[in-house]
Amino acid sequence: MKVKILCLFLIGLVAVCNAAPLNSNEQEARAFVQRASTKMFNYYDELSREIFEADNNDPAKVMSALETLVKTAKKVVEIVKESKQYDDSKFVDPELKYVFKIIRKSAEEAILGEEKFVELFASMGMLEELASDKDIPAYRNNSVELAFFPDIQDIFAKSQDPEELKYYWTTWRAKNGAWAIGHFVNLVKSLKEAAALTEITPLEFWLHDYNITEMRKVVKQIRPLYNQLHAFIRNRLYQRYGDLVIKPNGPIPHHLFEQVLAQAWTPGSIIDDMYPHKDLPPYDEILKQNDFDTLKMFKMADKFYQSLGFNSIPEEYWGSHFKMNSDEDEGDCKPTIFDMSPNVYMQYCQKMDFRKFLQAHGYMGEVYYAREKVDLPVYYFDAHYLQFPVGEAVVLSASTPKHLSAIGLVTDFKFTEEVKMNRLLRMGIHTLLNMPVYYIHTKVMYDLFAGTVDMTDLNKHYWKLMEKHAGVAPPVDRGDEAYDFPFKFYTELTENKQASKFMTEVLGYQFYEKLCEISEQYSRLDKSEPINNCDFYGNKKAGDALKKMMKLGSSKPMREVLETMFPEDPSVSAESLIEYYAPMKSWLVKMNSEQNVRTGWLHSDKKVSIITYNEEEDEVEE
Repeated sequence: MKVKILCLFLIGLVAVCNAAPLNSNEQEARAFVQRASTKMFNYYDELSREIFEADNNDPAKVMSALETLVKTAKKVVEIVKESKQYDDSKFVDPELKYVFKIIRKSAEEAILGEEKFVELFASMGMLEELASDKDIPAYRNNSVELAFFPDIQDIFAKSQDPEELKYYWTTWRAKNGAWAIGHFVNLVKSLKEAAALTEITPLEFWLHDYNITEMRKVVKQIRPLYNQLHAFIRNRLYQRYGDLVIKPNGPIPHHLFEQVLAQAWTPGSIIDDMYPHKDLPPYDEILKQNDFDTLKMFKMADKFYQSLGFNSIPEEYWGSHFKMNSDEDEGDCKPTIFDMSPNVYMQYCQKMDFRKFLQAHGYMGEVYYAREKVDLPVYYFDAHYLQFPVGEAVVLSASTPKHLSAIGLVTDFKFTEEVKMNRLLRMGIHTLLNMPVYYIHTKVMYDLFAGTVDMTDLNKHYWKLMEKHAGVAPPVDRGDEAYDFPFKFYTELTENKQASKFMTEVLGYQFYEKLCEISEQYSRLDKSEPINNCDFYGNKKAGDALKKMMKLGSSKPMREVLETMFPEDPSVSAESLIEYYAPMKSWLVKMNSEQNVRTGWLHSDKKVSIITYNEEEDEVEE
């Protein structure tokens, strides 16, 4: 059972306490806050350890973890009851008022109370399971049933048959649409009710630290680059499949859009005849030849942070705090990281390939970020979600030809200009095609909570945004009863995962460029060395800059935290990302010009009721 969910439940038990405020003595309030922080860290450590050690196949251990949860909840209830004895409205110290606000508004969805939270949790679980249910008859073989992941996803990564892909696109939505929307409606209703109980707006409750205006600015910044990539991809698909499948000047049908994304790093992608996948280093085979297993993969990632000057993780953590959670290959499994305190725990699976090797560098960023906040009290331990872009910046460095050569992982291989462009194009497809989608998924929820669109028009609104911002349309007409959101729209929806992924990409490139500048490996004033091959491994100055920011946690607003890295301008911007892909853009412009390929797109001829929009729309929301 995930620690995130258990902690929501725990805090939900806490949030129902509501004693009247009595004491306005700030000195006593500070003493209370200090005691509360120490106690809660101890409780969270005990709870994390119990859940970390629990085995879902051992009912006795599961019951023990649940008993610890209940016991911890009772202890925390007493802390929150005590907090309600203070009248923070009469405090003079603004920071103290802020701390009490955090404590009293930390319940999140669990403020609904046990029964309603369980219902919400059930809906969340059902939406997450949409990908794993084997309920889709195989194409032209009804005797076999497939799950979206990994079965159908593997087909999208390999198939060149547009009819097969369209079948899975439509069948998965027909099978799961009604089921998904029922749970989705319950989830949205519950979030609105939880926001009302917390006495904040649904948008404030759901958005967390994210800003839709910043996200929209970034989407506009990347639009010229995106349009060039979109035009190139559409032309390649048109050459492959013809006018009956895709129009030369229209949006890209969504099933082909998903195919391009799934095949970005596989043989057979749309760029394979120009830049063959076989010309890239055989990374997976190289890992096997170097006797890598999952543990060695994470320890290699760990060495990256040590090279930056971070205090190393105690050796005994490998086994006592970090362990494999299964002996089976669980597909695209991701680690579960228990980072509620500096005493971090992590469960990971045994899947081992080059993609997981790079991702391990990101996951270890979460571990080190939590450990750098060792001196912070519990109410400042949140990191404004910046642990994710920090990990992304390290991934960008660890994936460079320079780094892979320096650590001896890739030897006797020449990274020619063709190989570098091969890598850059595949990275660009993976990154840039996803970014408008992350924004659109966030915008759909934003508009729903803002009341500018209702549930009955949600599917039309979704396709309107997909056409406008991504140049993507459904492969077939969609009726009023359709709800066509892909699986990833529902993933960790209550945590606004799509906004998190968007900001991770943008800020990850910003952090990467800044760390490259600090390590004196790149400057926009001197572009003799391209930024996309910068490796700041081993640079203590880069590590010091990271540590300075990481130690702040959420003790300051997000902009002030970012100011430690970007003192000239702490705003979120796509300039670093655009700079990274500048060579790719030049190549795309040349290719599109030579083949007389038009950028932009006309309206789709597929019907989703009536979709109209103008370019000035959605310019004023905050």
